[in-house]
Amino acid sequence: MITGFTITKVEGAIDSQESLVKQMLPRLNINIERVSQNSDMLKVEYSFYADYQDNTTKEAKSVGHIKLSGEIDVKDSKDAISAVLKKWTETNSLPVQLAEEIINGLNFRCSATGTLVAYSLGLIPPLVISPTKIQESKEGAAAKQQK
Repeated sequence: MITGFTITKVEGAIDSQESLVKQMLPRLNINIERVSQNSDMLKVEYSFYADYQDNTTKEAKSVGHIKLSGEIDVKDSKDAISAVLKKWTETNSLPVQLAEEIINGLNFRCSATGTLVAYSLGLIPPLVISPTKIQESKEGAAAKQQK
């Protein structure tokens, strides 16, 4: 269960003032940077990135970006924490249920904070409307994101 959510760094920039009028919906990316144990908690470090382009072709020009970074605290049993750390160490992935909880929490919180930053910069809000569902691959080693 997520018990703490912190945004520790906020970045935002406009790369092309002229291209603001042509901006497309942002491409969103969430990265889990590191997972570690902090006493009886898991500490999950993340980054949320919204990248704005002026079109969808290979020649697209960057309009701007928003990046939020921070930490999530997850409380669970010692055995569950050990299992998460083992999976992270072996596959760089999280158990599906925890990954869904984290991604959906990040989408909600970072979309809200990112909207305030986007408004200040004249960018389209980085909103995620629907919840994310993750399906474990048949091999069990990688998770696919489905919306």
